[in-house]
Amino acid sequence: MKNSSLLILIFVALISCKSKNKTPVSDTALQSNKQTANTSTNQDSLQQIKTIMNGVWVKSDYINDLNRTQSPYLSSKKLSGIAALEISLGSTESDSLVVDISLNNHEGANLTLFLKQGHQRTSFKTNWIDYKTPANFYELGYKIASGDTSLLLYHYNKNNRVIDSTKYVRVLDKQTVNDMGYGINYITNKLLITGDYVMIDDNKKRSSITFTNEGNVSGFPDYEAYYVNTDFVAGPQNDLDQFSFNINTPQQKDYLFKIKGDTLNIYNTDFSADSIHLKLGTLEYKLVKRK
Repeated sequence: MKNSSLLILIFVALISCKSKNKTPVSDTALQSNKQTANTSTNQDSLQQIKTIMNGVWVKSDYINDLNRTQSPYLSSKKLSGIAALEISLGSTESDSLVVDISLNNHEGANLTLFLKQGHQRTSFKTNWIDYKTPANFYELGYKIASGDTSLLLYHYNKNNRVIDSTKYVRVLDKQTVNDMGYGINYITNKLLITGDYVMIDDNKKRSSITFTNEGNVSGFPDYEAYYVNTDFVAGPQNDLDQFSFNINTPQQKDYLFKIKGDTLNIYNTDFSADSIHLKLGTLEYKLVKRK
């Protein structure tokens, strides 16, 4: 009986000794584990952004309306607020990246996209705020439906409820032009102008004209580039659809245009009596798109 009691005491002592000699986890080790977890999370977020969210994005409301109106001027109201975004990993920090944006298709700005999941499974927190109601805030995320990817700018109130959201469509994988309006011009060209045309002059001479998404033109002897105005914020003389050749060169020539069916009509520019409003002048070129 005494021997049994002695064995039990020895066993308890051994257990107690092992417990006391256990190496404690230091604060430094805990912090290191936390940093490793955060780094892994950031890398996962960057991979999502790289494979899904990179590129140049334009408001889908503008694109849809432009298809309907065939007029950048009539659809320009759809470009209010953040009109376009460019997401690139070139501006990545340890926990965020800078997103270049176009405000009202008139001025450039940027916001910070944090590598931290927002209120949606596929959204990220941003530093963009609601200047009318500072307690409100925004998150930027993505949605994939039927193979199509879109960006969504979520607008939240202080109770973390979505007030509204703005949808964006990718128009380019990347851009080399330092102009946040480029994506808007690119998709406008693509939807309205790009293509092969037949032009017939006053002498019934036929010419082949080609316009590209990037703003290049071939077939006109004196012109190499074209530009469709999409910024109607400033005035005066900025209230009709404008079409220019060789913009920002000594050979620049400005016109107005209208699209009717498959015909691109380019007019000389005229002005109202008070020189505030634009008016269609005489028809200069009539181009019919090849089918």
